[in-house]
Amino acid sequence: MESKCCDSKKLRGCRVMIEIYAGATLLQTIRKVMSANLRETLEGEFILSFTVLAKSALALKTKQLAKLNDQYFEIVQITKSLQGSLPVCSVTCEHVSYILNDEIYKIDTFDFTGDPTAGLNQLLSGTPFSAGIVEFTESCTMKINQEVTRRSALMQYIAILGGEIEYDGYQINIKSHRGSSEYKVVMDTKNVTDVSVSHDSRENASSYHISFFKLLSLSVGDNVHIVFRPLGIDVKTRIISLEYNPFYRYDIRVEVGRYRPSISDTFYRIESSMNSVETSLTQVGSSVDGLQTQVNDLGVSYTIVKSLSIDTSFINVTYEVEKGDTHQYHAQYSYTTDTGGRITSITLDNIFSELLLKEVSSLTVDTTRFDVTYVDGETASYNYTTDSSGRITAIDKVVG
Repeated sequence: MESKCCDSKKLRGCRVMIEIYAGATLLQTIRKVMSANLRETLEGEFILSFTVLAKSALALKTKQLAKLNDQYFEIVQITKSLQGSLPVCSVTCEHVSYILNDEIYKIDTFDFTGDPTAGLNQLLSGTPFSAGIVEFTESCTMKINQEVTRRSALMQYIAILGGEIEYDGYQINIKSHRGSSEYKVVMDTKNVTDVSVSHDSRENASSYHISFFKLLSLSVGDNVHIVFRPLGIDVKTRIISLEYNPFYRYDIRVEVGRYRPSISDTFYRIESSMNSVETSLTQVGSSVDGLQTQVNDLGVSYTIVKSLSIDTSFINVTYEVEKGDTHQYHAQYSYTTDTGGRITSITLDNIFSELLLKEVSSLTVDTTRFDVTYVDGETASYNYTTDSSGRITAIDKVVG
């Protein structure tokens, strides 16, 4: 439903009033105000504010509903003050769809592909709202995987369609073009009593404040032809916001310019990041699997202590490692004892592996020493000691 300014022919039948509700109960009807302002934009902003004498606002409370021209607004702020000697009450209301920002309506997952009307109904499921007129039929897709308000999700959905939101009570319409497609001539010297214009290059928009001698029928989204020769204005553009006093429609403020719905990439960027995380986790999983394979491979090998001897200074151990082939190496540990002769610490001093782990070409052994020639041509000599039974108790490599 378009929020329009009534033209002069309809003025007599256009009785403006604000009805105040608590739930479904009508509490009060306001027919006279000190001031009022209604602002609506193509981006979905819809704000009503009004000021009345304090004695006319005794029943007003926040969270109540204000109904104006079949649109519902929630009272979000009430301010009481003195203007001169008059106690007054200023009220600010947001369109009831703003409750979709409440915590109770937040969602963290949404995955839809299909008919736009069905998608809108699914998105509004669990809220007081439903899909109205949706002027799109081609299949659309939207995915959400992080917590967002339902209202921001709704605006994202409309932007993906390339549409424009329109409120009709508790129904949400998505139009391909709000307002008139034909250009309306907005101003001429006979109709306009006051006009000001400002241009903002940062927003690529122009704002006009227009006062009319007679009423015009205007709505958000209208294509307009603005002509005001005294200021050299002659431009065809579109109304992207409309602001006026609903009780006195001769004073209208419009903002014109090009409107393009913006699609936030936050939902998709988050999803992309999640995919990257999943890929990284998969890679880590592969690394863990590879590590597990190595651990499993180690599991089929084991080490056996073949011999162990202890003298006054060292512990000498010969190990045998079995993994496919059998290999041996010798290790020498120094140790300390307490006064009772108990070992208190053990430290690895030397380990000899090249003797047994490299392929030997020849080995010569005498009573205290053996000389080794390896297949690669290297040579080494080792001194060794034995116990009374002839077992080797220590091996020392001859250096130099």
